[in-house]
Amino acid sequence: MPIKITPNNDIIVANQILNTEIEQYSDWRLKVSGAVQDLSTFLKTNNVTDLRTHHQFENVLGALADDNLSVAFVAEFSRGKSEMINTIFFGNYKKRILPSGSGRTTMCPTELMYDPNIPSCIRLLPIESREDDRPLFELKKDHELWHQIDFDADDVASISGAMKGMTESKLVSKSYASKLKFDLLDDEGSELGLPVNKYDEVEIPSWRHAVINLPHPLLEQGLVILDTPGLNAIGAEPELTINQLSTAHTVVFILSHDTGVTTTDLELWEQHLVTNKSGAEKNQRKLVALNKIDSLWDGIRTEAEIEDEIYQQVRATAKTLNLDAENIFPVSAQKGLLAKLSDDDELLKRSNIGALEGAIAGKLIPEKRKIVVDKVRGSLEEILESAGSILDNRLKDADAHIAELKQLSSKNTDVISHIMLKVQSEKSSLEKDMQRYQALRAVYAKETTKLVKILSAERLEKLIAITKHNMARCASSITLQKTISKYFERVNHYLDSAITQANEIAVLSEGITRDFEHDHGIANFRVRRLRLERFKQEVGRLEAKHSNLKDTKTLFFKEQMSITNRFYDSVCTVSRKIFSRALIDATNWNNNLMVPMETYVREHHTQLRRRLESVKRIHKASDTVEQRLQELTTMQTQLVAQHDQFTVRQNALVNLLVEAEKANTPPELENAETTADVLYWDHRVKF
Repeated sequence: MPIKITPNNDIIVANQILNTEIEQYSDWRLKVSGAVQDLSTFLKTNNVTDLRTHHQFENVLGALADDNLSVAFVAEFSRGKSEMINTIFFGNYKKRILPSGSGRTTMCPTELMYDPNIPSCIRLLPIESREDDRPLFELKKDHELWHQIDFDADDVASISGAMKGMTESKLVSKSYASKLKFDLLDDEGSELGLPVNKYDEVEIPSWRHAVINLPHPLLEQGLVILDTPGLNAIGAEPELTINQLSTAHTVVFILSHDTGVTTTDLELWEQHLVTNKSGAEKNQRKLVALNKIDSLWDGIRTEAEIEDEIYQQVRATAKTLNLDAENIFPVSAQKGLLAKLSDDDELLKRSNIGALEGAIAGKLIPEKRKIVVDKVRGSLEEILESAGSILDNRLKDADAHIAELKQLSSKNTDVISHIMLKVQSEKSSLEKDMQRYQALRAVYAKETTKLVKILSAERLEKLIAITKHNMARCASSITLQKTISKYFERVNHYLDSAITQANEIAVLSEGITRDFEHDHGIANFRVRRLRLERFKQEVGRLEAKHSNLKDTKTLFFKEQMSITNRFYDSVCTVSRKIFSRALIDATNWNNNLMVPMETYVREHHTQLRRRLESVKRIHKASDTVEQRLQELTTMQTQLVAQHDQFTVRQNALVNLLVEAEKANTPPELENAETTADVLYWDHRVKF
């Protein structure tokens, strides 16, 4: 049955859906931040946490403060990508902001964002920086390298004029283009690259990267828009494109309706956007826009014929890309922009841009919420578990102390002496075990140092240097393939070693915790395992994504240099990020692994000391049993109130996270998954 492409009336207002969704996300994030800050203040006021726990709070609040929402637009040239961005995000400017026209317009990867601390401007990284071997994140810090064009954010002509700089290009010699590491189309059999004219000249972009700082309502709320050039540019700038695509919360892949999925479109999709070619791409964060449907509005076809042709193209595209048809949107970006410029609601409906806007919002916000929840959940679980155990045990100790004093109501000297000896024995035993634990800490520290060394940047950099050196010496495609495969083998070996070492540390910690549980009856603290397996999965995806580097049939010198450069710029850059995050996770895990137990042991020691002092005072008749019981009963009431206040704050925080996960759950799975999730929280934190 033909697809109806006319959206509902409630999504025809420009940016209405995105604005609403982003505002709701911002409100949710602020509520979570407020709940975390309230919990942090409460626990600090009641002396429930220590310095490490507050570092955990800082990390959680830092993750919540990261309000960036990134959406990437990817397409081959002449698919209408820049026009799509103009239509969806800048229609209210009543003029084209990004350069848009026939042929190549966006010559370099572009980020649109807003930072209130810098002026409204476009910052351009000269193409000559390709001679600099430093990674992009270092080049971004070198402000002297960048060319800055300021503009008046209140003057649309000033904005669009500044943007034209992104389209600049220049002719250079073939040798200089090669020196800048560009792939060239020549007689050596290259299928991708820049053409060489009859004068041995090559047209190259003047700029390598553009960052636009614009005070736009959506950008001010943390939205970051990534505009990437076509396949040639992705191959030339892997760090600027491939790596950014992997971190985007939503990706919009743009095709032309009149051509469908071309060979280069499919290559771009399979090499740089598909993470799993077995069919798991369905219901992922990727959307496909079939642009230029207005080419069918020729006045000859009937509406039914137009809808049928669109339906057939959507089906064919879904089959070719192995994607659900519901993620494919036939649109007209040009007519959508015209409709917004002329306030033509009927034309805007027919362009179907509203449906795509709604889909972007529907993918973007849930993906960001999921990332935020995943980042903060583990730390919050540890904090809530530790704080809950401390408050539980304070009540337990108070109850035990009250029970002891009630035995002294007759002021029996023998009973008092017995209780004094019992508490003194418990206190001495705990102090001895604390001393033994401090001795074990040396062994523990030695093992954690090994883990840090396994994941160290120095070790990875040594492997990268050796691999790059060996790649430069390869004499055949077979040896090149073996060298790249060897790199991934070693990277996986490092992560396997780290997983083994982390498990050994966990076993050691479990033994220590188990001894304290058995000897002193402290709460059953669960030792958390460090989960490094996900980093191995990332390495596997990285190897699969760059498997084409190992598929070279012939090995000309130029191809060898190109593969080596791409390997260094893309694979090595991502490897560094993976190991950096793994090291951060391992370090935080090491620092916080024994915190719950150590905190409770100190707390339990303090309570034993107070109980001993209380019994001593009664023994010396400096206090009456009734007076001390009254004090303890008052303290017990305060502890109950304190525990209730903690529960209220805990429930408020848990409800906000469960609310986010409900929003991320497909309707057909909502009951099952949400129920299981609430039960999980109920088990962990007594919610």
